[in-house]
Amino acid sequence: MRDNSFARAAARIEHHYSTPLMLVLMLVAAGFFWLFNFSALPLSNPELVRLSGGEGLLDLMPYYTAREAFSILGKYGAAGRELYLKFLAADFVFIPVYTFGFAFLTTRAVRAVCAYGNSWLWLNLLPLGIGTLDNVENFCILGMLGFYPEPAMALGTLSGIVTLSKFVLSLLALLSLGGVGLIAITRRLGFMKGDGAWHRCRR
Repeated sequence: MRDNSFARAAARIEHHYSTPLMLVLMLVAAGFFWLFNFSALPLSNPELVRLSGGEGLLDLMPYYTAREAFSILGKYGAAGRELYLKFLAADFVFIPVYTFGFAFLTTRAVRAVCAYGNSWLWLNLLPLGIGTLDNVENFCILGMLGFYPEPAMALGTLSGIVTLSKFVLSLLALLSLGGVGLIAITRRLGFMKGDGAWHRCRR
């Protein structure tokens, strides 16, 4: 990797990496994930679906237009929109947790493939991109809730584009992590069979 701002940022994430910290962040992120998607607490997606008669969080949709977004906000009702505000408050806490947990996990996966060099280390920046888009998305939705019932179409359009970008980047990050993990497993199996390639790259 070239010596540039991206390389320095990726190296900085690696510098702060530790296995205990990664595990704690991933465990807390899993707790938030359960809270948002499977609990019946008044900030969860199941509770919003119940209140709105079938409409869930905009955050969980891959894309929506401004008209679709404001239509869904209307179906939430006053109680649903109040729930969404509570969700956003919790989500702003969740974002840095999963962002750095995912970044550290990616760092560990890259270093499991090769302990030296930075050619793939930039992959640990993808979760930061996801977190940034997630924050922008939250502010857009917060703005739409604030303007409701006035349809802020420009804000709704931006929110849909950011949501789609977050979805695509999340897919890319997961595929990258899976690919690096598969390479690590393959090399480990090769080492167990006497292949020296893993020995040269293992940490």
